Amino acid sequence: MSNIFTASLSNGTLSNGNLTGSDLPLLSVQNLHKQYQTRRASLTAFADISLNVGLGEVVCLLGASGCGKSSLLAAIAGLQQADRGEIYLQGDRLQSSHPQVGMVFQDPCLLPWLNVAQNIAFGLKLKQMPKLTKPELRNRISEAIAQVGLQGFERSYPHQLSGGMAQRVSLARTLARRPQLLLLDEPFSALDAITRLDMQNLLLQIISQQQTTVLMVTHDIDEALLVGDRVLLMAHHHIHQEWSITQPKPRVQQAHLLSEIRFEILESLSTVMGSPYL
Repeated sequence: MSNIFTASLSNGTLSNGNLTGSDLPLLSVQNLHKQYQTRRASLTAFADISLNVGLGEVVCLLGASGCGKSSLLAAIAGLQQADRGEIYLQGDRLQSSHPQVGMVFQDPCLLPWLNVAQNIAFGLKLKQMPKLTKPELRNRISEAIAQVGLQGFERSYPHQLSGGMAQRVSLARTLARRPQLLLLDEPFSALDAITRLDMQNLLLQIISQQQTTVLMVTHDIDEALLVGDRVLLMAHHHIHQEWSITQPKPRVQQAHLLSEIRFEILESLSTVMGSPYL
């Protein structure tokens, strides 16, 4: 394992990934905590999460359902408030949604009465976005459509699109905002294997072209190994373990080199879930 670094965590605090001591992380999460109140009890979503994500880095969050991955992304996106802790984007504290933070969900969430171009434009007209002129708006839409390879489908409606095409529109709607930080909440999990691989390759192309910084929730270990620079395993509402993956991308032809770290992740996941099958 000379080309893979594996680090266990005991206090929930992560390294800076590829950062040096003088670098400022694009995203910094410090001691973030969230609980949900019910009539009978308080339920912890995540507890004392601290992590840094460097510029151009892709960090994947793995973990069992209910461990707090999606809630953490929602807090970073400003869709819900954490109970305590702080979030910084390039050193500036985030206390609500920010135009430079974009999020893509598992469901494309397209508006059925709008065509592809109009769905993409919708994200550019939100009140927190800078006001664009009509030519600027058209350019943003055309650029985003080209990035996801949907030229010729500008006037198509959601019911006329395949699942993969709908997810491309969802991604384009976020990319049109030109976010510094892209948050992905299992965006490809509902797709078939071939379409999913196609979307993963598309994501890698976009990241390479734009140096986009990505924090991605996934249940798929192989997906995390294909696209991630670091993989974080969440368990019991904390970050339990971290792996850095240094093989160059794309990694589809290097799957055999990743088999050992894949087994390590699976073994750690099995341990924290209390499963005896390994």
